Amino acid sequence: MPNSRKEKFCEQGKCLLLVLVVVVAAIVVPCVLTLTDKDFRMKEKSLPELEWWKTSIIYQVYPRSFQDSDGDGTGDLKGVTKHLDYLKDLGVGAIWLSPFYKSPMRDFGYDVQNHTQVDPLFGTMEDFDELMQEAKKRNLRILVDFVPNHTSNESVWFNSSRHSVGKYKDFYIWTDGINCSNCIDTNFKKPPNDWSSAFRGSAWTYDDHRKQFYYHAYLDSQPDLNVRNPDVVEELSNILRFWLGKGVDGFRGDAIRKLFESQDLQENENGIQNLTRNLPEIYPIMQKWKSLLDEYAGDGKEKILIAESYGISNEMRDSYYKVDTIPFNFAFVQKLNRTCGARCIQNIVVSSLDGLKTNWWPNFVLGSHDVSRIADRMETYLVDVFNMLLLTLPGTPTTYYGEEIGMRDTFYQFNESRDPAGLNYKGDYLQHTRDPERSPMQWNSSLNAGFSSGTPWLHVNPNYPLLNVEKQKSTNTSTLSIYKRLAELRQHPSFTNKKIIFSFVNDNIISYVRAEVDQPKFLVVMNFGSRTSTANCSGPPVVAMNGEVVLATADSLTGSSSYKLGDTVELENIGLRAGEGIIVKI
Repeated sequence: MPNSRKEKFCEQGKCLLLVLVVVVAAIVVPCVLTLTDKDFRMKEKSLPELEWWKTSIIYQVYPRSFQDSDGDGTGDLKGVTKHLDYLKDLGVGAIWLSPFYKSPMRDFGYDVQNHTQVDPLFGTMEDFDELMQEAKKRNLRILVDFVPNHTSNESVWFNSSRHSVGKYKDFYIWTDGINCSNCIDTNFKKPPNDWSSAFRGSAWTYDDHRKQFYYHAYLDSQPDLNVRNPDVVEELSNILRFWLGKGVDGFRGDAIRKLFESQDLQENENGIQNLTRNLPEIYPIMQKWKSLLDEYAGDGKEKILIAESYGISNEMRDSYYKVDTIPFNFAFVQKLNRTCGARCIQNIVVSSLDGLKTNWWPNFVLGSHDVSRIADRMETYLVDVFNMLLLTLPGTPTTYYGEEIGMRDTFYQFNESRDPAGLNYKGDYLQHTRDPERSPMQWNSSLNAGFSSGTPWLHVNPNYPLLNVEKQKSTNTSTLSIYKRLAELRQHPSFTNKKIIFSFVNDNIISYVRAEVDQPKFLVVMNFGSRTSTANCSGPPVVAMNGEVVLATADSLTGSSSYKLGDTVELENIGLRAGEGIIVKI
């Protein structure tokens, strides 16, 4: 009986109908979920975990201008600790601290007197230890500056060297110079060559104690170390060991391109400076130092070594990568100006990524303590799209403090100047001073923008009542709010890789696709022009007619955006006002 009943059931077509219902349900249910459950749609595929520095935003803190905790007018380590929650909430993963070491401050800390002591101006070693502890609690990494090219002329090393004491005798570059019948002040001697200092004038200074000249690529109070001397290399390595022992996660090597100079001190450069920068001896010593850092790595705690590598070719860039060192990419710093539009920006990106091997990770930076802020080098209304560019390009981005709120350069008259790079050029100091980009961080609209209860070492930009962190926190369309959403979005797997494919580009608009296998595609479209422009991004590599807006900047004039989050945008006709940018999920 049971068998005959089954046969009758299937003969009536009910068996086939049941099978059809089951099959359709198997297809429809997931589709319904996909169309109605946003979290399900955005669920990310498990991908190989990247090293921490490949998914982090590096945030440069210039300590003397970040936060003053004791009212003396100068920022300090406790001031940095005070704002760790702000930095964590901002979405950065690593903090790079400019020098806070013992120093006469003739070059504001880059003239180091003692590499393993905290200058009292910035606090104590206990303050640094507290900063490290609090940063670790928040899963924030700490990078510190490493200054191997030179020291202060007030260091123990230099004082011992100028008196020819023991191993320190050859710690610096010394020479007798050339006979000179009318050079009375220098014992009838003159410098051996025409090498010039970055701060104007000869790179050689005569020392009365030693009766010789010493070489300095920068100020005469910053004598260059003789890095060909093994004893010097060992002392510098000990500095790395000291800070690694403190738990730092890496170093940014300052002035690395100046680390070596020609051994032939009789040869002139004739203004080309090919004998005092980017010499090939740099790479083996960087490899030695990176190997030292690797001794302190493990359990996902890789230590990184970044080289300040301004003005290098791609061939030089590759030489750093080959020794496991990250060369800072200053292409935007060097090439961005107000004549550089969307096509120019595309060329910079393409050139920066050109030739990078699979295991060479790119990086981009828009500004630093040595260059005018991006809001002034370009147009102020472009700040948001430049942050969008920086945080959606492949690789690791570095943000200079204040860029997340669009801080501008601050004007200082010559008698207010503090930077030796400007003070040495009284007639045209504005072309050389670095003070404008070093003005105090603008936290709120209270006295001195909340930076200090005392008199700041440089006065705060007068625009601070309107441009500050507190004011921007309360506005969804502010530069700060846009930055935070960008920082969150760039953690998506489609952004944490090296893949970028350009879409529509004209004189004003640049667009590209960021994607990962089995992940949503994201189309980034930005208008760097001075007028409204339209893009058709429906063709390759997008190949779609519409998408969902997941991020949009606001127009600087109206404070509103042409698009709202969640809007469906027609990709063949994307209209953007000047300085607007959108990110569309395909």
